[in-house]
Amino acid sequence: MVYTFYDGTITVTQHILGSLSHFLQQAEQSPKATDLLDARLHEDMYPVTDQVRLATQFSENLVARLTGREPVVTEGKPTTYAECYERIEKVLKALKEADKDVVNQHADVLKLTQMGPEQAAEITGATYAHAIALPNIYFHLTTAYGILRKEGLSLVVG
Repeated sequence: MVYTFYDGTITVTQHILGSLSHFLQQAEQSPKATDLLDARLHEDMYPVTDQVRLATQFSENLVARLTGREPVVTEGKPTTYAECYERIEKVLKALKEADKDVVNQHADVLKLTQMGPEQAAEITGATYAHAIALPNIYFHLTTAYGILRKEGLSLVVG
């Protein structure tokens, strides 16, 4: 079996979002479930709901970039477990629908990409995936995990 760009991006992102959903399901079963969505590592850092918002938006941006369409931007942030799951499922659906051949073709496609408020650079889909999107998606999964562990949850990876 040949390992493809699709496998290293779309499949990986599906697993990351699956883990995020799994952690949220465990949090939802906690006696202090209602407080966990607003929990943070530090008072000046984003809470769990924003970790979900950012992980799903970077995931949507990735699948859009690798399938040649504009990303769907979901305004606001989730405030309930149901809204968190809805965002995750929406992006998982888009990832599942991504055509493997199309994604693999976009690995080398150059596109002007915003790198900051007033900065842009022409980079390939592979560079975008591996230097921008995936590191951010992993970061927000790890941060959500860290917040929930700090709050005393014993998370089981499923």
